[in-house]
Amino acid sequence: MYKILIADDEGIVTDSLQFIIEKNFGSECRVVIAKNGRQAIEMAEQFQPDIALLDIQMPGINGLKAMEEICAQNPKVKTMVLTAYDNFDYAKEALRLGAIDYLMKPINKKLIVERLTSIMHDIDRERKKRSDDLQIREKMEAVIPIIENGFIISLIIQNEYKDSGEQYRRLLNLEENYGSIMALEWGEWTEDGSMTNPVGSGVRAHKYYGKMSELMKVYFRACVSNIMGNKIVCVIPSSEPRMEYEDRIRMIEKARGLVTSLKNEVGIEFKAGIGSVRSWEAMFDSYQEALNALRHGKRKVTHIDDLIVRDTREKQQQVMEQVVLKAVAGGMEHDVRQEATVFAGWMLKNKNCSFESARLQLTEVLLLARRTVQEQGSECPGGEETLDMLLSAKDGEELRQRFVTAMVELAKAVVIKNQESDGIITKAQEHIRQNFQKDLSLEEVAQSAGISPYYFSKLFKEETGMNFTEYLTGLRMEKAKQLLSNQKLSIKQVCVDSGYANPNYFSRIFKKWTGITPTEFRDGLQERNKD
Repeated sequence: MYKILIADDEGIVTDSLQFIIEKNFGSECRVVIAKNGRQAIEMAEQFQPDIALLDIQMPGINGLKAMEEICAQNPKVKTMVLTAYDNFDYAKEALRLGAIDYLMKPINKKLIVERLTSIMHDIDRERKKRSDDLQIREKMEAVIPIIENGFIISLIIQNEYKDSGEQYRRLLNLEENYGSIMALEWGEWTEDGSMTNPVGSGVRAHKYYGKMSELMKVYFRACVSNIMGNKIVCVIPSSEPRMEYEDRIRMIEKARGLVTSLKNEVGIEFKAGIGSVRSWEAMFDSYQEALNALRHGKRKVTHIDDLIVRDTREKQQQVMEQVVLKAVAGGMEHDVRQEATVFAGWMLKNKNCSFESARLQLTEVLLLARRTVQEQGSECPGGEETLDMLLSAKDGEELRQRFVTAMVELAKAVVIKNQESDGIITKAQEHIRQNFQKDLSLEEVAQSAGISPYYFSKLFKEETGMNFTEYLTGLRMEKAKQLLSNQKLSIKQVCVDSGYANPNYFSRIFKKWTGITPTEFRDGLQERNKD
């Protein structure tokens, strides 16, 4: 079946062409008719023709402009231009825009049949090639899991990578020079964070391996191993040799979403341990770190940099303190709550640290955090009362809660100070206005304002009355309206300049926002200008 669009304002021409096509090709073709350029563009978007026959001289949008729009929407369409004017400039422009032929009116019946037959043969060849390519891809899909498993084995067995790892990377098209290991295990969750009954739950997991692997690749661009006992190993490529704090937080959040989805899908508990970023040659170390995070982590997702099991107790404490203090200094309320909870819990559960010692050390960290906030010019809430509350805590749980609350209040003080001096939302709005044409994310804008995405999203809605996506779309739509007044710009160019990569998606958003398509909006501007 070939779908053919004919666009011409002369009924006798469209009727003749339709008759010729139906007589010579019968049920092989489905034909639709457009009377002008605007109709041709709209029908092409819905009909997605294989072949388009376009008259150059049509009222409103001419054939060449219509052709440009149609080809932008559907690059695979084969276009032929029809005209009653023997003008070389028309022919040259049509060929530049991608037309495969240029025919003079009146149309010769034999010639049009020959040209259409040739085009249909080209379409058949392309369809066969696409079908062959899909078959190859289908076969590769069956082989890729085997290659991925071999690659992971070469990474997690010490000194194996040098023998076959590079060959696996080439087969998998992995251009990054670094990566990290995430190990997932399953079983029955216990209060101390360990997993039990790996054998019984493993039987269930084996039945769901395909879905489990698919979910992992939804959350991460990763290579996934076969099931190893009650574990699966994922390799997550990285273009950078180390992971920044913000990236680590995002990775942990994604891993939390993954283990939740896996539990919902399979019906058993999952736990994840994540190693640090390493070169491919040193990936064995990242694997060991991921296993350590699994063994010693008390939460369902643990990153090795949160656990720090590879260092001495003193260094562990120092690094964990710095993580908490950095989050406070950045005013990242969500991160402060999380990291302060982990740090206080770690201090209180440490066998080498008494309750009294933990209370004094947490008080020292609070004092350091207060000094950090004061150095930034913020006013610290609570004063001596907060310190007294910490020192008067009667048990570990009360101490932990008071420490976390005090640290969160300090983070809020940083946010309030930033809001007063710099204007967080004003700063964010300016960043959006300057970058709305790019692929802009809420996380990027929050980082430009210096606060966490969680707090930024809430604050932005409170201050502007709309969420981030609505605000960004509004800016883009206003820009699109301005650009559409320039008749020299194609709809595709307006789409790109307004911050969208896909013209069809842009048209849907524009219509949802304004009630009409970009083409209808432009036509309306033309009519008003005539008046």
